[in-house]
Amino acid sequence: MPDAIKLDPKKTAFIIIDMVNAIAKGGPGPTYTLPDNRKDIVASFQKMIAHCRKAGTPLIYITTHRRADNADAPKTVSDIGGGGGNPMLPGTPAVDVIDDLAMQPEDFLLVKPRFSAFYGTNLDQVLRHLGTETILVGGISTQRSVEGTARDAKNRDIQCVVVSDCCTAGEVDVHEMTI
Repeated sequence: MPDAIKLDPKKTAFIIIDMVNAIAKGGPGPTYTLPDNRKDIVASFQKMIAHCRKAGTPLIYITTHRRADNADAPKTVSDIGGGGGNPMLPGTPAVDVIDDLAMQPEDFLLVKPRFSAFYGTNLDQVLRHLGTETILVGGISTQRSVEGTARDAKNRDIQCVVVSDCCTAGEVDVHEMTI
C-alpha cells in the first residue's frame, strides 16, 4: 500500500470528466436515466463535490464536443460505438453536465477533443494559474479519459489521485483492471 498523500485543498483541483447527459446518462437529454453500472458514481460525485466546495478546492468539468459528421473524432471512435449518429453536438443538452452535478459560476468548464483532458485544452494553464500541485480525477470512462488524464498529469509532474468511486467504464471488469 502506498504512503498516504497529504492534500492541501487550496493546491488541489477536482477534474470531473464527461459527466454529461450523452455519456453519463446514455442519452441526449436530461430525461434519460443512468445505466445500472453508472448509478453509484453520481452519489459519490455529489459527496466529493460537496467536500471540495466546502474545502475551497476548485472544480474543473471536462466535456467533449464533436462535429455532426464526426470528422473531428479520434480514429478509434468506431471501436467505442461512435461510428453512427453523433450526440455530442455543441449547444445541445447532450453535452450539458448532468443536473445532479450542476456547475456553479466559480467552476471551470473545458472542452477536450480527445480522451485526455490535457490534450488540446488549456487545462495545464488553468492548473498552473490556480497553483495546483495535485489533481483528483473522476469520470467516464476509467480506461480512456480518466486514465489518459492521470497519465498526462504525471507527465507534467502533477500529482494525481484517481477517485475510483467516481469512475466507471462500460464494463465493470475493464474499470477494475484500469484502477
